[in-house]
Amino acid sequence: MFWSVKYAKKTVQVTISILLMIFILFPVLWLLLSSFKLPLDLFSNPPKVWPSEWTVKYYIQLLKEKSFTSAMLNSFIVSGFTTLISLSIGSLGAYAFARFQFPRKNAFFLTVLASQMLPHMALLIPLFMIMRVTGLLYTHQGLILTYISFSLPYVVWMFRAFIISIPYEIEEAAKLDGCTRLQIIRKIVLPLSMGGLVTTGIFVFMGAWNEFLFASAMTNMNVKTLSVRMAEFIGEDRVAYEIMFPAGIVGSLPVLFLVLFFQKFIVRGLTEGGVK
Repeated sequence: MFWSVKYAKKTVQVTISILLMIFILFPVLWLLLSSFKLPLDLFSNPPKVWPSEWTVKYYIQLLKEKSFTSAMLNSFIVSGFTTLISLSIGSLGAYAFARFQFPRKNAFFLTVLASQMLPHMALLIPLFMIMRVTGLLYTHQGLILTYISFSLPYVVWMFRAFIISIPYEIEEAAKLDGCTRLQIIRKIVLPLSMGGLVTTGIFVFMGAWNEFLFASAMTNMNVKTLSVRMAEFIGEDRVAYEIMFPAGIVGSLPVLFLVLFFQKFIVRGLTEGGVK
């Protein structure tokens, strides 16, 4: 009886897992297959899962578009600098909240968390006006600063949990050996929390890479990011699906490679932050 109940539970768990995998992966598979289809297959009724004729014509056409490759480069610049600066500043802020004692510490931290609850859309016009007055509108710097303002509270919140999980006795031993506070952070805290640092960084990079609202309002032709360029495939009279599908695949590759390359750190980071 015990084995039958255990087997039934296992079967239910496996079945649910398979259904969830199908639910998650099917749209990705459809996107991938559609990127190799001709327009005739894309609009066929009933829809065709497999292309009747495989083609890379639209991939080649896409990569020859200077506007698309320029948008990819802009996304790399904005997302990369947003991630590096947010992690550099946010890790120091997270360490302060995790290790230092100062007046109104909890109130300050709650303020940091509360800033994440504001809808970003409500800040669009104020930030737009600030960037225009400071001359940073339609520049990489303006968009990077905007993204940093959103990602910093997230970095502080996430990275604080990873720092708290590090035994404080290790830092005390380093102090006895003559290490300064910055040396402790650089040589002990950061290496021991590398999984959390990488995990947080990837989420910040993905957020900046996929962001559309502020990018559409604060960029022009020279600073346009990938998400804005992809939205332009939707015209007034038609949607260029034959180009949009390959663009979706190409635009997903940098994040996919990033996750695969740092997979070990991500798995470690997602588990170590909640364990003291």
